Amino acid sequence: MLLQVYAECTMNIFSKMKWPRLRSVLGLVLAVVATCLVGCGGAQVTQPTTYSAEQIAQLEIFAPRVTELRDRFPELEDYIQSKDWVNISSFIHGPMGELRVGLDRVAVRLLPQDAEQAQYYADEIGAHLEKLDAAAADYNQIAAGREYREVLDDFDTFIGLIPDETT
Repeated sequence: MLLQVYAECTMNIFSKMKWPRLRSVLGLVLAVVATCLVGCGGAQVTQPTTYSAEQIAQLEIFAPRVTELRDRFPELEDYIQSKDWVNISSFIHGPMGELRVGLDRVAVRLLPQDAEQAQYYADEIGAHLEKLDAAAADYNQIAAGREYREVLDDFDTFIGLIPDETT
């Protein structure tokens, strides 16, 4: 008896409903459910802890170009000590001019945990070179020497982030 009353009530409800409206509401509900499942149901992505062969190959292209510039820093030191302001500026805009691009190319190819730190040091190196150039323009040997030491320290730290097998 109860089942028969339930069936009659259900039939009355569904017979009075407009099916096109129910289809659009049902489609909307299914879209919301699917969006929630896709957006919230993904697995956690872990960051890699080692370099792939492809990453090493890319780093082997760009890292030596950056590390070779480290060997040229004593030239800059000699210019600062001899107060050769024109050559300081020429050196910064010449051989060191490509340094920023090289640092950025290396930084984006490092592991995620190292890339952020490498990008920070790349930005710091650029800022120190700009300050060094400004000190040379002002004929300020003390400021130039200070910025030289800072850029050298940051550059050495940056190189320390590059994996050994690429340098």
